Amino acid sequence: MAKKKIHELTDINRELQKVVNSGKMLIGARETMKALEGKEPKLVIYASNCPERIKGDFKDMCKDSGIAIYEYPANNSELGLACGKPYSIASLCVIDVGGSEILQLLPVDSKE
Repeated sequence: MAKKKIHELTDINRELQKVVNSGKMLIGARETMKALEGKEPKLVIYASNCPERIKGDFKDMCKDSGIAIYEYPANNSELGLACGKPYSIASLCVIDVGGSEILQLLPVDSKE
């Protein structure tokens, strides 16, 4: 089971890199909130150690809008590295997936 999680994380990291290179995403909780108010994003991703208040806000805003939400199974430093950034990322939203298949890759229960 641990191997499966490692493979899933590797796949998600690969697809995140594709979004960074060919799609459009906004980084940070404030930018994600602004995008959610405009109903722009297709996906919201937050780190496992993202503050509970922010997680709750994301879940509330995504619940009725049909926007997929996913808890990245590692901390904010790892999420930053997965996006190729030298800093921590608590949350991000994907506006355009580009050449990525990240929406098909996410587990079904991550869409709330």
